[in-house]
Amino acid sequence: MADVLDQELMEKIRMVSPGTRLRKALDDIMQAQTGALIVFINEEDMKNKPGIFQIGFKIDCPFTPEKLYELSKMDGAIIIDESISRIIAANVHVIPDSSIPTNETGTRHRTAERIAKQLGIMVLAVSKRRNVVTLYYKDKKYVFENINFVLTKVGQTINALERFREEFDKNLLTLDKLEVEGNVPLDFVCETLMRGIEIKVISNNISVNIIELGNEGRLSSLRLREVLKDLNEILTLMIMDYSKRDLSEEEAKNVLESITKLEHRLLHIAKALGYDLNNQQQVSETFVNPRGYRVLRREIHIPINISQNLVKSFHSLSNIVKTDANNLQKVDGVGMKRAKAIIKTLRQMKRGRD
Repeated sequence: MADVLDQELMEKIRMVSPGTRLRKALDDIMQAQTGALIVFINEEDMKNKPGIFQIGFKIDCPFTPEKLYELSKMDGAIIIDESISRIIAANVHVIPDSSIPTNETGTRHRTAERIAKQLGIMVLAVSKRRNVVTLYYKDKKYVFENINFVLTKVGQTINALERFREEFDKNLLTLDKLEVEGNVPLDFVCETLMRGIEIKVISNNISVNIIELGNEGRLSSLRLREVLKDLNEILTLMIMDYSKRDLSEEEAKNVLESITKLEHRLLHIAKALGYDLNNQQQVSETFVNPRGYRVLRREIHIPINISQNLVKSFHSLSNIVKTDANNLQKVDGVGMKRAKAIIKTLRQMKRGRD
């Protein structure tokens, strides 16, 4: 339920981002330092709440940024329908339930938070003194920061993420070599997973800022997309490779989700993979043999269902490395052409991709 609400909040933030007509009106209001209380509710819903909304002037006209800006010069709230297509009323006295808790101090913001919680709708409060837009939706609150500050923060974070992704990709190249040679240190597996998960977590944290940037965040969005390219698939396949229990793709995704919420330490990740270890030293001393899902999918482009057939037949990547094309082609879905491609690629990897 929380994830659904967060997604809804993201959509509301997108409605207020630069490049939208609503944001143009808000920028004009902030520049004029008039302040505003804007409630987004359909007319029929408003009429059903006569004890909450006492209309000053019924407007009932198409929404334009210019009209909203002019109406903000009046006291009271402005009512706009949820699709932001019509301005319903202005100079509206809003009377929310005073028993609803709020941490806000200003009258406008206290009213905005309470009415958003009471009716489960979006409300915007534009501060007259601080020139800040605050969005309230249900029990959520989001404060829009200065656009230049957000741009700088997002740019610096993506710079760091790009460096993290370079290190993660280097780890994968090392992992390729270790996997085709035989046993792999469990701590290196956990460290690589941890790097990838940290990229995911940091990316999630700034995704809302990129939405907030609207059309100003297009370059940042493209850069972040490149950082995250194939990351979820790689992490899922690694979990399928190194989990103590042979997992389906869906089960591995669930494990990945659970690891994302853990404190990011090697021992915690090892335990999430099913290893009954008690300390960091035991993680360092443990060697594991991958099933081969990541290499088969990422390096040889074998579909996951056929990779599962190979793993079921050979149990590990090291056994696949040791076999020949004749044995491989006996596996359902492989065939001689695919078997030769597997052998060729694994030999190249073992030689160091000459």
